[in-house]
Amino acid sequence: MKLHLFLVLFAAQSLRADWVIVENNIAGDQNKPTTIKIKDNLIRSDMGDKMTVLLNATDGSVQMFMHAKKTLIRVNPATLKSMSALAGKFLAGGDDGLPVKPKATGEKVKVGEWDAEVYTWQSKIGSGKFYLSKDFLHFSELNAAMEKISKSMGNPMSSLYPSYADFPGMVVKSEMSMMGKPTTTELVSVKEGPLSDADFKAPEGYTEMKLPSFPGGAPASKP
Repeated sequence: MKLHLFLVLFAAQSLRADWVIVENNIAGDQNKPTTIKIKDNLIRSDMGDKMTVLLNATDGSVQMFMHAKKTLIRVNPATLKSMSALAGKFLAGGDDGLPVKPKATGEKVKVGEWDAEVYTWQSKIGSGKFYLSKDFLHFSELNAAMEKISKSMGNPMSSLYPSYADFPGMVVKSEMSMMGKPTTTELVSVKEGPLSDADFKAPEGYTEMKLPSFPGGAPASKP
């Protein structure tokens, strides 16, 4: 469930509850735990103790907090949409330019406590294998919320990853190879809230780092 890159990752249906999703992201010999909190149109992603990302699907704002040096990076909606357009044009899609949908293999396996079906996916710069549990409670609500948030913000990674609307189940494990770099993501747990509004407030005492302008005319960050 590739949420840690901005996660990033999200049709018109809203969640009826708050959620906490915990997953492990494995790249090489590194195992990076990620905790994702979802409350309406707000998402908080804590990537271990190194970085926190706050996303607001209502206004399209993204804030990234690097804890070691207490640095803040803001990315505005115009930049996200420009990045998404470029990614969709040059990096993903099939020969007809349309997004590639995952395909069922018919293989069934056990992933942890979940019975899963295996799906595969291939794009111009990567490939993936996804293990979907159709018995996972509320998977349709979670997938719909993720898809809604991704589309509302013009998530640039959405062009590099299958749409959550195309997943007929909960992704309990994924094995991705993007530009030759393999990563594995394993779902650890999903828990209903409720969550406090304080979970989605920006921490204080961070210094903002300005980013250069992105091709397309919009500055990458703004106060």
